[in-house]
Amino acid sequence: MSRVALARLLLGVAVAVCAAAAVVTLATAPGSPGAAPVAAGPVPPADPAAALAGVGAATDGERVVVERVVDAVTVDVRLPDGGAVVRVRALGVQPPGTCYGAQATAFASRVLDRRAVRLVGGPATDRFDRRLATVTLDGGDYAVLAAEAGIARAYPAGADPAAMPPVRAAQDRARLAERGVWGACRGAATPDTTSSTTSDTTSDTTSEATADADTPSGGS
Repeated sequence: MSRVALARLLLGVAVAVCAAAAVVTLATAPGSPGAAPVAAGPVPPADPAAALAGVGAATDGERVVVERVVDAVTVDVRLPDGGAVVRVRALGVQPPGTCYGAQATAFASRVLDRRAVRLVGGPATDRFDRRLATVTLDGGDYAVLAAEAGIARAYPAGADPAAMPPVRAAQDRARLAERGVWGACRGAATPDTTSSTTSDTTSDTTSEATADADTPSGGS
């Protein structure tokens, strides 16, 4: 065989091998019919800071970070971009009195301390110069969480009336289960035993009669 013929034969073999390799590559590419599944590596854990940045992104309100928990409904928050620290009174619930007060504050600390939350409400303040706002975290109303845990009772004064039915329903569940104050303080006068079926007018009257009990337990 001449050198020219041998060269042509080797060139033909090389072209055939390359074509076959290309077909195999296309057949095994991800998403191709008959392709072998690609083993997925471990998924890195989500960045907590990035996750917190999205808290309440689909809801109204101002995103802040809780700097300090004063009592079951009172927190000090830092405004965005390194702003001032403001004292906030969470609307929708009333803290217990001396009976179960320490446990209620401990619950608030576990749920709110150093957390990113949103404040929903205007600039109004109460007689203790606390900003009045609904406090939400992870898309949920803190008032509902507190009432469900039995560490606070429904308190409609200043709250959005539309937000109160879930709070009262949570309070009723806690009362029936004798959770928190409803079990530890049975017979005490601090909890308001008004049922969720009571009208807003009756609840407002009860709240006004007990408003003096809404005193922050912490210092300035």
